[in-house]
Amino acid sequence: MPACAGTTVEVWENYNVSIEVDSTTAHVTEELTIKNVIDKSVVPGYGYITLSKEESSDVLGISIPFTEKVQGMEISDVSARLDDGSVITDIMVTEEEEVTTIRYGFWTPVMPGQSRTIVIEYTTDDIVDKGILFDSITYMIQPSSIPIENAMVEADIDGKHVSYSSSPTQKTDDTMIWTMSDIDEDAWELNFEYGSLPLPNLPFKWSQTFFILIFGIIGIWSYRQWKFDK
Repeated sequence: MPACAGTTVEVWENYNVSIEVDSTTAHVTEELTIKNVIDKSVVPGYGYITLSKEESSDVLGISIPFTEKVQGMEISDVSARLDDGSVITDIMVTEEEEVTTIRYGFWTPVMPGQSRTIVIEYTTDDIVDKGILFDSITYMIQPSSIPIENAMVEADIDGKHVSYSSSPTQKTDDTMIWTMSDIDEDAWELNFEYGSLPLPNLPFKWSQTFFILIFGIIGIWSYRQWKFDK
């Protein structure tokens, strides 16, 4: 969205993302509240949401470290509306190899000091990375041409347990919540891992730990067989 050179015209007062997971399918709702911070009315114009994911090679459903690559996400059922319920029809989705872009037109004037919220919804099978014991989700809020004052990601993971998170986690009933303030030029990448096992939330991925343990056990067994055969 446009801004005058050297002058902040608008800010994202709130950038809230809700992820509802049903097996491998996720329904994502983004509620973006824009505030006019100057003394003249503004028309935001085009806004963009860019979506990508990291995909890793895996063995038996366990991700292999350092094999990640970035690619765009396939999405469907894309819709947009304003906080008064009016539907936005000026919306276009572009899917490329490394990024998927949702472009929406926000042509409603925002008065001085006032805020308006736009709601974007879509469905995707690409956001959940399935494993044998653990699933993981990576969601990235990209840098914006206007500052993001407050961002929040909440995930309904059907009562499962978060065993790793790249950012501090809060919990409300079955919903996990992550927050970040003052996102300007850098992206906020949130990655978390979850499963049915009630494991503690640690600063490393349990799936990678199991991967290391499995190969460690195989290595020890192979060494003992080699010693036995000598």
